[in-house]
Amino acid sequence: MAQHRPDPLEREIARLEEKFREATDELRHLRENFKLSRAAHAAEKEIKAEIAEIKDEWEAVHYRWWIIVLAGVLTFFVVAYFYYTQIGWYADHRRLPPSSDWLLNHLPVPKWDLLPILSWGWLALHLYAAAICILYYPRQLPFILFTLALFILVRSTFIFLSPIGAPHGMMDMSKLDYFFRRAMGWVTFNNEFVFSGHTSVPFLFYLFFETPWQRRFFLTGSILMAATVLLTRNHYSVDVMGAYLITYSIFVLSRRLYFDYIRPLFLLEHR
Repeated sequence: MAQHRPDPLEREIARLEEKFREATDELRHLRENFKLSRAAHAAEKEIKAEIAEIKDEWEAVHYRWWIIVLAGVLTFFVVAYFYYTQIGWYADHRRLPPSSDWLLNHLPVPKWDLLPILSWGWLALHLYAAAICILYYPRQLPFILFTLALFILVRSTFIFLSPIGAPHGMMDMSKLDYFFRRAMGWVTFNNEFVFSGHTSVPFLFYLFFETPWQRRFFLTGSILMAATVLLTRNHYSVDVMGAYLITYSIFVLSRRLYFDYIRPLFLLEHR
């Protein structure tokens, strides 16, 4: 039988179809590259806008007043930190009766290791908050340091006055976690319960920061830390609940003291 030879018209149609497919592929690649280019351009614009915002924030700093007040606040912070270390050392050497509460007795024992959240997660939250403060809130650095110093003083006093020892089933993080083993005795202690620092510090940053995504991030971090310290029995439930109320009170008090008595010194200096 004679082989069927494709009609010249069929060959032309096939050739045009192949060209159409190639053109379609090229258009798709061009569209994808265009989207990538637009995304890269948008990302570049966003980065430039962020850098411009950071430069504007730092250019608005009144350096003479800023350095003087920052030095005074840092001195206050160092005093508060020294007070905290002395109270922490005292608390770790007390013999207080262990206890529990209704919520801890009814919470399940976690099946997963939650200690990295309390150690490395806690550290990451602090480092991230410090970076945001330095980059985006340079004019308010004296205020946030003043607030943290006041927070340390109040919390250390609560620790000193607390008459209850560790909750039953508390995990000894100084033995189970590398970070806390290194940090024990200078940034954390075993017997500091009332009130929860893991819960309150991220909540303090939530109160301080202004943009919605920053506030949502640190509020989520505070809630995560609250749940974790309860599940690991590293705090009583009253430590967690009280952390939110006391931290908010400290923030309001700090804002009142700072803006009524410290910031006016700057205004008088520049009249």
